[in-house]
Amino acid sequence: MTSTVTFVLVLLCCYYTAGQECSSDEIRCKDSTRCIPLRYICDSDNDCGDNSDEDGDLCAVWRSETCERGSYNCERFGDASCVSIQEYCEASSPPCAGALDPRVCQILRDGEIQNFSSVTVSGATTNLNKSKIRGEELKHIVNFTLSHPACPPLFTLVGDQCLSILFVNNVTWGEARHLCQFIGGDLITFRNVSHFASVIQHLKETKLTADFWAGGHYVNSEWSWLDGSPMEHGSPFWTVKYSDVCRYRHVTSGLNITRRVNGGSCYRYYQAPGEFPVGECVALTYQHFYYMSDEDCLHRKSPLCVARDRD
Repeated sequence: MTSTVTFVLVLLCCYYTAGQECSSDEIRCKDSTRCIPLRYICDSDNDCGDNSDEDGDLCAVWRSETCERGSYNCERFGDASCVSIQEYCEASSPPCAGALDPRVCQILRDGEIQNFSSVTVSGATTNLNKSKIRGEELKHIVNFTLSHPACPPLFTLVGDQCLSILFVNNVTWGEARHLCQFIGGDLITFRNVSHFASVIQHLKETKLTADFWAGGHYVNSEWSWLDGSPMEHGSPFWTVKYSDVCRYRHVTSGLNITRRVNGGSCYRYYQAPGEFPVGECVALTYQHFYYMSDEDCLHRKSPLCVARDRD
């Protein structure tokens, strides 16, 4: 009798072990008799016993070229970072935009390792879905760029000014200024360091990657704002640029003798604008962390407008 009870208990134990549900951070092996942690997938160890967790086709996409094993690059709201594949597949509103094979997410949704080539994807990400993701991103940042109850239409409040951050447009400097004027403003002019810093901080917080035209230009061999007032040079307004041409530093002594410093060392970095400007219009570029840069006026960038003062 005792042996019979023991035998039944063993059978029940095996039955429930075989049919147990995997936890949220586990997945069932292909033979459906074992659950393994997701972190064991493609770790070069046959954890499933049937080698399904080391399937070559699965591992080819499970190991990313830019992120560690089990992670993938996820772009959301203009920000890209490595997240776990589980997080990548579960992200929504919007989902991750990236190149991960949708069959991987389908396997995680099914909760079971399968033959990778035979996986059928339901609701695969298409160009239409990717377009919708971009739309969600736009909706997310529009209040920081084009809308505020205290400002006119197409303007948002930054500090004590209403700005229009038209990141969806790419136009030349002259066209950018006319667009600003058309909506009731003009290209932005920075009044002081504090004003400049507040605008730059806002651009960074919105995680935009666009380049913007500002209201500075090179006229009669001088950099000036739209109202004709001179632009301040140097830090913290202007960016540092790289040049293929050596630039030597000089000092002039009290005897009006000029000489090269540091043994005539070659310097390839210089602070814009250079003696011979690259372009005659001022832009805030993502590449240069939104510090001011002299740029070709015919290049296409987004307008950064400030609303006219209202009486």
